Amino acid sequence: MEDSKDLVLSTTEAEYMVAIEGGKEIAWMSILSEFEYDAQQASTLKMDNQSAISVSKNPEHHGRMKHLDLHFYWLRDKVANGIICPDLIPTSEMIADCLTKSVPAPKVRFCRKQMSILA
Repeated sequence: MEDSKDLVLSTTEAEYMVAIEGGKEIAWMSILSEFEYDAQQASTLKMDNQSAISVSKNPEHHGRMKHLDLHFYWLRDKVANGIICPDLIPTSEMIADCLTKSVPAPKVRFCRKQMSILA
């Protein structure tokens, strides 16, 4: 039998699993508290999948995701505790696209500008 983290049954699951990895990166930023910088509000996690955002905010939203391992519920806990706030970003504004897939030149220019990369 395959490990559940290796088997993705839907786009929502895939986006949710990626959001967990992004959330872990946010959690690592808590090291800033060692330098006396304490966050006053939840850190925003930009996502482009409305369904994955719903799953992270409402555990009862998707009964079809009950098969996931318990460690996948980590993000739900962080959202419920006000540490991470998932937020929808339109696919057209997803800056990481130029790093993860083939995109047309106008999108590359947009992403480059948003990342402050000079030509």
